[in-house]
Amino acid sequence: MHPKRPALVFAERGTTLTYAELEQYSNAFAEELVSRGYREGDRVAYLGRNSDLYYPVLFGSIRAGVVLVPLNWRQSAGEIAYQLEDSGACWLLVDQELESLASEAVGQVAGTLPMMRIDGDDGDAEHLRARLRDNVSAPVRVAGHEAEQTVLQVYTSGTTGKAKGVLISHKSMSIARHAETISPDWANWIEGGISLSAMPNFHMGGMSWVMMGLVRLGTVIITADPQPSNMLRLMHEYGVEHSFIVPTVIRAIVDELKSSNSAVPGIKGIYYGAMPMSEMLLHEAMELFGSTCQFGHFFGMTELTGPATYLPPSEHDLKRPHLLKSVGRPIAGMSLEIRDPDGRVVPVGQPGEIWIKAPTLMQGYWRKPELTQEVVQDGWYATGDGGYLDENGFLFLTDRIKDMIVSGGENIYPIEVEEALLHHPAVLSAAVVGLPDDRWGESVVAVLELRPGLEVTAEDVRSVVRSRIAAYKCPKTILFDELPRTASGKVQRSKLRKQIIERKDAGA
Repeated sequence: MHPKRPALVFAERGTTLTYAELEQYSNAFAEELVSRGYREGDRVAYLGRNSDLYYPVLFGSIRAGVVLVPLNWRQSAGEIAYQLEDSGACWLLVDQELESLASEAVGQVAGTLPMMRIDGDDGDAEHLRARLRDNVSAPVRVAGHEAEQTVLQVYTSGTTGKAKGVLISHKSMSIARHAETISPDWANWIEGGISLSAMPNFHMGGMSWVMMGLVRLGTVIITADPQPSNMLRLMHEYGVEHSFIVPTVIRAIVDELKSSNSAVPGIKGIYYGAMPMSEMLLHEAMELFGSTCQFGHFFGMTELTGPATYLPPSEHDLKRPHLLKSVGRPIAGMSLEIRDPDGRVVPVGQPGEIWIKAPTLMQGYWRKPELTQEVVQDGWYATGDGGYLDENGFLFLTDRIKDMIVSGGENIYPIEVEEALLHHPAVLSAAVVGLPDDRWGESVVAVLELRPGLEVTAEDVRSVVRSRIAAYKCPKTILFDELPRTASGKVQRSKLRKQIIERKDAGA
């Protein structure tokens, strides 16, 4: 329909893929997979920062029937190695900047795992861009696979301390990318619009945003640099109309505009999610960008292939501030209930666990049928998140049922951090909680009980933790204190959180 229209622009390199080139590259990568002997159902892993190349790899994999496994490059080598081994990946694509990390991870995987760089500047013939650009004769592969065929395996952290591979189908991907068009608020995103994506490609939120732009035949500006100065530069330079931004970055952009007195870009829509946004920040941003810029809030998760609820611009009303604390109502096709611990639906206004029924629900967790059965019952997904519904059907989040911490848009589970802390020989017991943080949403706080007669500094502990888990999961604050426990010896996290806050208020 629009072969010459720019589809993807990679800001850091200044490269552009038109819709015709995106089609060509996708076909060429599908042919590359087939020529290497990969078959339907095989897993190919991708470790790379944001770039335009991710999407030909994604679409080419889908066309070849190969399941793509996008990896979080912020993880440690050990975490990446586990996911490579767990998924059974038979090929790893990595960008130049992450080669060292990839090599360290591959070195921990049993057997042989071939690895190929997907970018670079030295003219290496193995670079994927050159291969795809030159393979103009690649046959067109029509995606004729079953709707329930798996296309993505996205790893998400789990309460067991090990990441789980979420299986996403053709059907879920297709519905999720179109569901938002039901809202009349999307009418201002006209065909061919320009959007900006700085969310990581390995996140469902990042993938969703780019594909929503492509579904609308628009141009998506992709950047690997979410720094406020870069985001503002791109908004001005490309005339960006819409962007999906986590609150942490919105905070930084607002501060940058205020401190530099720079011109406010004429963006039409800012959509946010992945973590809560404070009412104060929302007020600041809405007033700064003005009435011509609409705000929308998504609440979702990987297991639902993206968003489940939406608070549209029409509900972002400063005259009704109570609604700004809501994450909206279920989007088209989604059903939502609040249930008590026995699975019974609770009355309006009463908090409980959020259960969601959706046509975009995951197929399950890879090789974890028991865990899948625990959270999926009769088509309903138990999110583990706490919330309540008001009389108009708006969802308000409360304390999470699970102990997950959301810091800077990243999900962090305490047990995973606690396991890393316990590797220090001086640490006897550890408990981790999340505390409100103006910049990150929540910060990771650890309280440690040391072995008798041993002493250690917080930095000594952090050095051990950093060698085992991603840096963003490391506790920003480490305290040494006795842990509050139940009679059975279980740590009381709610009491611990209160204890830390009181200690902080007292200036200790």
